[in-house]
Amino acid sequence: MSCHFQHYLHSSHVLCIQADLSLISFQEFWSDVAEQAAQIEQLKESTWALWEQDSYDFLVLLFAALQAGKSVLLTPHRVSDLENELASQQIYFLKRQLPTAIPVAKLRFDDEFLKQAQLYFYTSGSTGQPKKIPRTLKQLFNEVCGLDASFDLPEQAVAIATVSHQHIYGLLFKLLWPLASGRSFYQKQVAFPEDVVAIQKKIAHLNLPNYLTSSPALLKRWTTDVLLQDCNMVYSSGGKLDDGVRPFLNCLVTEVFGSSETGGIAHRREDGALWTPFANVEIKSAEQQELAVKTNHAFNLDWILTGDKVQVIDVEDSKSSFRLMGRLDRIVKLEEKRLSLDAIEEKIVELDEIRQCHVLVHEKEHRQILAAVAVLTEDARDRLKQVGKVTFIAQLKKQLQKKLESIAIPRQWRFLMQMPQNSQSKLNKQYLKSLFQPMRLPVVLTQQSCDTYITYSLEFIPELECFKGHFPNFSIYPGVGQISFIQYFAKQNWGDLLWCNGFEQLKFQELIQPYQVVELVFSRKANKVSFELKNDEKILASGRLLFAVTSES
Repeated sequence: MSCHFQHYLHSSHVLCIQADLSLISFQEFWSDVAEQAAQIEQLKESTWALWEQDSYDFLVLLFAALQAGKSVLLTPHRVSDLENELASQQIYFLKRQLPTAIPVAKLRFDDEFLKQAQLYFYTSGSTGQPKKIPRTLKQLFNEVCGLDASFDLPEQAVAIATVSHQHIYGLLFKLLWPLASGRSFYQKQVAFPEDVVAIQKKIAHLNLPNYLTSSPALLKRWTTDVLLQDCNMVYSSGGKLDDGVRPFLNCLVTEVFGSSETGGIAHRREDGALWTPFANVEIKSAEQQELAVKTNHAFNLDWILTGDKVQVIDVEDSKSSFRLMGRLDRIVKLEEKRLSLDAIEEKIVELDEIRQCHVLVHEKEHRQILAAVAVLTEDARDRLKQVGKVTFIAQLKKQLQKKLESIAIPRQWRFLMQMPQNSQSKLNKQYLKSLFQPMRLPVVLTQQSCDTYITYSLEFIPELECFKGHFPNFSIYPGVGQISFIQYFAKQNWGDLLWCNGFEQLKFQELIQPYQVVELVFSRKANKVSFELKNDEKILASGRLLFAVTSES
């Protein structure tokens, strides 16, 4: 199979399957790109931010902007804080341009254009400080070719994704790989295992196989009664896939390892198996057994250090494979003693009460201490509520004294129903640190955007400021606090909302108490944002907020 964007410029093959099952061909797509490129070329700004929920419109705008000679910044979300920050740098969000009489742009795909077409992936990185990772279209094309050479995927396979195309993994696997190889993608991002199967059944009449691009967070929620249809392969990236998840799916799962800085590095198909580098990736073990990567799809052609400790295994007559041994940057020094946060987590998870754990270094009163965020078993969570946090932590520490030296036992703890994930379904490490600061907002476990609805899964940990004083022996989260965080999350999602002018049909029907997990559902019509707070389908509060809005420039 040929693997190049320009090979399908005039093809009548299907590129995009829309939600209503109407089809868009490669030829129609590239015609759309050329028309938009002509309009975007007239815009004076040289760099544009791009966040577009619709996969087809996103792809049109991405290639139109690059064809127009603009640089493109791909953001992981479009919250008002980020929008204001970028606007201060004269970077604005790109949208579809209205058609005019400007002649249609001539599309370029020569090597010079591919090398000059510049994208930036906006990522928080391991430090939590925003970073812009540069990639050219040439480098992304090289990565797509590496995927095609590494995986034996049917020629007509349709891409279905539960991950966002705003992230490099979703962009490559859902959009660019089909675009360069003559395959198709399903337009909408889906949220749940049942949705994936529903779409596979929906497109079954096309008689095409499909592949699923997903994340460990979603795959670990799979159950054996949810059966994939006509699925050739499931791809998982964005974090480690938990051992024991694969048997729940009736399809092979390929785990992909990489980063925004390096792109894809390696893949494997079994729990605990060695990692096999992609066809166009070289690896070696550098100082301190740090994994070094060299590939024609990274942002530079030199060896790149990854921060991962590895054991490289030389395989006869084949490329070297490797075993991951943890992050080197998770070795910390406390009171002159070197500690491995990974090793501490392993010991904590051995406790019967703990399902998952993340240990971090927390600055308290000018002193560094260890802190832990833990997900408990159901029985342990019930016991925590019965005996209280102080007694429960004392019991955990007593058990840990047999496993860890005193300095390695976390001093502060937070207990959650699940680990918070960012918009790319990755563990949000910087957010976990914020759980040990004074907290005015409930903990965001997950966030999903789907059609006209936005949903949050929120946990109300007892340390929240609003619980203090309401009331000493029976804590409840006050209604005024609920309105406050609802306004905050609404403004984070819609950048044109300014301030709340009033309310309609406000109802507070049930109490919110510590350790409750509540679903917040938003919908919007003009300047009115409707909300519901739900727990197990029981409505706790509802109403509409009336906002002042800014007019688009």
